Formats: sequence, C-alpha cells, structure tokens
Amino acid sequence: MKKCFFSLFLILSAVFVFWSCQSVDSPVLDPNVSLNSVEVAEISFDGVELIVNVDVLNPNRFAIPMPNIAWALSVNEAPFLQGDLSNSGSIGRRQSATLALPLSFTFEGLYRAFESLVEFREVTYAIALGISFPVPVIADRVFALDFSGVLPLPQFPVLSLVQARIANIDFSGVELAWEINVENPNSFPIPIPNLNVDYSVNGVPVEIRTSIDGAGSIAAGAAGLALITVSVAYADIFSAVGASLRPGDAVSNLSLGIDPTELGFPLLAATDSGLIRNLLDISGTLPILQLPVISFQGISRRSLGLNRFEFDVIWEVVNNNSFGFGIFEFNCEVMVNNILWTQGRIENPPRIAANGRTLIPINVVITTPAVVQGLLPILSGGGNVNYTAIGNMSFLPDFPDLGNLNIPLDFSGSTRIR
Repeated sequence: MKKCFFSLFLILSAVFVFWSCQSVDSPVLDPNVSLNSVEVAEISFDGVELIVNVDVLNPNRFAIPMPNIAWALSVNEAPFLQGDLSNSGSIGRRQSATLALPLSFTFEGLYRAFESLVEFREVTYAIALGISFPVPVIADRVFALDFSGVLPLPQFPVLSLVQARIANIDFSGVELAWEINVENPNSFPIPIPNLNVDYSVNGVPVEIRTSIDGAGSIAAGAAGLALITVSVAYADIFSAVGASLRPGDAVSNLSLGIDPTELGFPLLAATDSGLIRNLLDISGTLPILQLPVISFQGISRRSLGLNRFEFDVIWEVVNNNSFGFGIFEFNCEVMVNNILWTQGRIENPPRIAANGRTLIPINVVITTPAVVQGLLPILSGGGNVNYTAIGNMSFLPDFPDLGNLNIPLDFSGSTRIR
C-alpha cells in the first residue's frame, strides 16, 4: 500500500513540475542576422536601384515581428543618402526569412552631390545597416551589417570614324557622308544618340542641313553604326567665309557632340559644365567648285564675198576650278536683227583646262541674198546689230562623283561686227 502511494506521489510531482515549467516565460534568444547579397537590380542613364537582401533566423520557440532597418549609403566614404524601412508581418518560431531592402538614387542627384564624379568611370560605395526588433528585452539591441562595392558610372558613347565620302556633288553644293562607329561602354543598352553636328570651313561655322540614320539601341558593351549626312550649299559657304575663298580644297572640320538630356541623362546640366559634350572632331578637305563662266564675245567677220558672208559667233568659257572640263554638248540658236543666223552645234568641241580660259567660235555662213544685202550698209558703216542667243552648254567635269553639268544660255544685246 505504501509502495503504491509513493508511486502516485512521483507521478503527481512530475506533472506539477512540467506544468510549472510551461508557465514560466521562455528566454528571448537573439535573432541571427546576416547579409545575403547586394544586387544591382537596374541601372540606366537615369539612375540605379540596389537590392540589399538580409537573412534573419528566429531561434526562439515563438514568432517575432519583422525587424526595422535603418540604412545609410555613402559614396567615396562621404555620406550620401539615408533612410528607414519598417516591415510588417512576423517570422515564425525557429523559421528564417530574407528581407529585400531597395535602395535607389538618380545620377543627377549623385552628380549634384559629388560634382567631381562626372569624369570618373566608377565609384566606390558603402552601405551600413542597423537592424532592430520591436521585441521586449532585445528592443534596444541594434544588429549592424555593412557592405562595400564598386558601381560603374554611366559613360558617354565612344565615337570613331569608319568612312568618309562625297555622297553627291554639283556646282550648287556638296553632300558629304560619314559612317560613325558608336561604342557603348556601359553595362546597359543605350539608344543611338541624337548627335549634335557642327561644320566649319576654314575655321568659320557654316550653315548645314543634317540627317542621321541609325535608329535603334546598342547593347551593353556593343557597338552600332550611325550614318551622318551633311548637305552644304556653296552660297552659304561663300556667305560665311567671304569672297576670299578660292576654288579648290578648303579646310573643313566636323564636330560631333551629345546633349546629355537627349539620352535622358542630364549629366552636364547637373554640374553647370555646359550642355553639349564634344565627342569627336573630324578634319578634312571640302572641294569648292565654281560654275564655268560663259560669256558672249561678239561677232567677227571671216570672209566676205558677193553673195556669201562668213562670220564667227564667239563664246568664251572661263574655268576657275582646279580640274578640267570636256564639253559634252553645245547647242545655240543665234538671231541677228531678228533673223535666224544659226542653230549651231560644235562637232569637235574643245576641252576647258583647269584654271583655263577658252574661246569657242561658231562658224556661220550666210548666202541668202536679202540677208546679205541687209548687212552691207551695217558692215560698211560700222553700225551695231542686235542679237539674241538661246541654247545650252553641257560639260563633263574631270572630278570624281560629279555628274554632267548643263548650263542654259540666254543672252541678248547689241554688238558691232568686227
């Protein structure tokens, strides 16, 4: 009997101790906090977004609230940004969770704070975290984590010349084409930039018309091509440079720049350094062409007979260019005193030498009695005759990429037959 009573006592004592232990609060254990990773979630000319991933392990036998995270971002060891992140929810007993802390900033803000970074390719940064839990006993504890790394800064595209050529040329002006390699040194894609184009001749800016082909984007670390076409009129060149400009080759310069705001990247605007960043200068020569000068030089007698007069209608062609011309066609209708003298063609037209002057006579034979009789008093008295000359003269210039040149003729006046 005593033995049974003693056994029952032991059982009741054990039950009492068990329930007593359950009624006492369990001790609060420190959560285990560690840095999982820091990722560059997005980067562009606008800015960058970092994701800081923090692992939290709850070793307790009860759930704890999500922590609050205070953070500070420094650049080149100088304070830049700071903030707080409050998290809702909880972490279950003896469970773990990964918290994602997004940190973002614009490059405009970065360059305003650190103007000297404009010329740098990368920057060092550091992230300091202070993590606290709204849990009694450990509420005053702050778990510190830190991370440092290197962040690439946006870079302007790198331009280089692939090819330059004359796309089209005539005596009114020239169309020039440049094929430009556009290299993207960034770790993100960029659009083909809208380049700012300036053109000068002999150091003087000249008005131009520009087109740029090369739509699309350039992948990170890749390159693309842009075709820049510039049309410039000789009238604008002579207006800007002046009459001192001589035919031949003039010194030219093409400057290519980028307005950062065209890329959505107000880099220089943020630093008051000016808007246009010059990226490439291309020096070369510009062919300066001048139209041949055609003039009517009068009528010269060659021979006079009883019923046959022979004259030369004389033209002059002046070539002020550094290359010669071949005359492809010369048609001219000449009327003297309202009488058709000739609809002449030149069978074997002469060449016009570079920087040369050439006289071109068109032979005219008159045998019509009425015309001969009408000319006799003019020739004997030394009077003038009225003339009109209408036609065209076309040339084949000895110049690459220059097509046929056709010049209309329309002259009228009075002259003495010499």
